Parts: sequence; C-alpha cells; structure tokens
Amino acid sequence: MNIAESINKARERGLSDKEILEAIKKQNPGKEEFFKKAEERGASATQILNETINQNERKETVSLSQEKIPSSLPKKPTEESKLWMRIFITFGLSVIAALSFTFLYRVFFIPRLEPIDPEIIVKEIYHPRATEPLIKLYPEKDDIIRFPITANEELLMHLRRIIREEKNGDIIRIIVEDQREGVQSTRVVDLENFFDIFQIKYPERFFEKIEKDFNLFVCTTEARSKIGFVAKFSEENREEVEWNIMRPWEKTIEKDFRNFFAFWNEEVPEDEGDLLSIGYQGELPREVSIRYREGSGGMGIYYTIINDRIIFGTSAESIKILIERHNELNK
Repeated sequence: MNIAESINKARERGLSDKEILEAIKKQNPGKEEFFKKAEERGASATQILNETINQNERKETVSLSQEKIPSSLPKKPTEESKLWMRIFITFGLSVIAALSFTFLYRVFFIPRLEPIDPEIIVKEIYHPRATEPLIKLYPEKDDIIRFPITANEELLMHLRRIIREEKNGDIIRIIVEDQREGVQSTRVVDLENFFDIFQIKYPERFFEKIEKDFNLFVCTTEARSKIGFVAKFSEENREEVEWNIMRPWEKTIEKDFRNFFAFWNEEVPEDEGDLLSIGYQGELPREVSIRYREGSGGMGIYYTIINDRIIFGTSAESIKILIERHNELNK
C-alpha cells in the first residue's frame, strides 16, 4: 500500500490530518527537513499531506506504516453485545417499574396500621376450697385426687377409673369441682350432689340435720377398692340423727341405693326390716356399732355414727378403716 492510500485509509478511520502528519514524521526521519520547511512557510497539516501525496504520485518514496498509525476511535459493538445491553436495560426498567408499583400500591391501597399497645388480660382462676379432712390422712401412704366435672357422667367415669386403676395410697380422698351447666360458680360437689348424681333417695329431713359438705374416699387396701364417705352434724342432734333419720331410713335404704350399686354391677337384697348390727372395737377406746346389709360381690351398705360423724362404707373392711382413721384424728 503506497503513502497516498495509507493517508486516505487513516482519514477514513477518523484520524485528523495533524495526527496523520505526526505519525509520518516519526516513521520518516529522513524527511524532517521537508516537513520543517513546509511548516516554516506556514503550510497546514492538510497541505503538507496533500504535497506528500503529490510527491508520491511523482514516484517519490515516502513510507508510512499502517500498523503504527494510532487508532483513537472505539470499535463498533457486536450484535451479541447489543442484545445483552438491551436485556440488561429491559431488566433494569422492569425492576424499577415493579418497585414503583409496589410503593404506590402500599401508599394508596394498603391502610396504614397504627401500633397497638399490648393489652394484658388477667383472668382469675378460682379453685374452691374443700373442707378439712374428717379422718386422719397420712401423706406418706395416702393420696388426694382432684378433678372437675361438667356433666354427671364425668364423675361416674372418673370414679370407675380410680377404683379400677389407682393404688397409690391406702386411702384416696376424692375432691370434685362442680362446673356443670347451671352452677353459678365453681364449687366442690357436696353430699346432696353426690346422692343426686347416683340417684340415691334420702329422707326429706336428712340435710336439715346433716351438713352437705362431706369427704369422699376410695379405700384401696382390699382386692377391689371400695367407696366410703364421712359427713358431720351437730353433736347435739346425735340422737335425732340416729333414731329419727337413720333408723327409719333403714326400711327402704336398700331400695334407695339400688341405682348406686347397679352402677358397680352389684346388688343388695331388699328387706323392709332393720339392718343387721355388729360391734367393732379394734384399736378404739370403746366398741362401736356398725349397721349393715350385705350384698353381692363383697359390697353392701355399712354405716356407723360416732360422736358428730356419720361414716358410710360399701364393705366391712372399708368402714373399719374409716373408723380407725377417725379415731386417730381425734387422739
């Protein structure tokens, strides 16, 4: 490629005539005098290059290395780089649009939530107080089981389970919290409730003389656990309780307790006569009389009156244990 073609190519690439002239000077140090004189007479870079082209056409040799002409213009981007640039721009605009939409949606469509101060709700849980034990209980060998009921069937279910499974103490005191519908406030099931749940009939004046608060026990010392309970009355009413309430009740007591024993699959034969009587002293200071009627399966009706207590059991063994514990309480 001759000098004229090299100059024209450099111009096509966007180089100025001044830049091209400087490159030619460096590559042709022998022509320094020519370029100096041309500049002294005031020739411009363009004029000098044109003269050089003319001289080349007259076969004057001036060398210009194409490789050493500087290139200041960047190369045009390829189609692939253009594609990636479009993808990047599109993605960036999409992100900006999404963030703008989210911001505007939250401002105009989502209500502002005011901070809520936490409110402490204090709920009082009331556990009704049970009466003091009416017999002696020993923490090391006895137990207390307490549970609530919301229906009559729950008391029956719990008692059945305790008698069948629990053997944690010689005597287990049962305390039942009454939460049945219609009860205004939680309280402990009393003797009247116990009679009603088991459909036990009792004399009309029974609770005029005998307190409704009572202690319910399960005695586990026998092969099959038995039930007993203890209730109080005023000692001045002892004679009336024994002769005007309990003795007349003996004529129908087996019938009145029929549903109670049926629940345990037991039966006490009905007899309109008085209950039988047996004396028991054990470790007591004096003998007490136990009134009883034996039933099937080792269960029956057993009761005794000592001082200001009436003690009831469903077996001879259970009532003897309760009598002994009552004596130990009053030592």
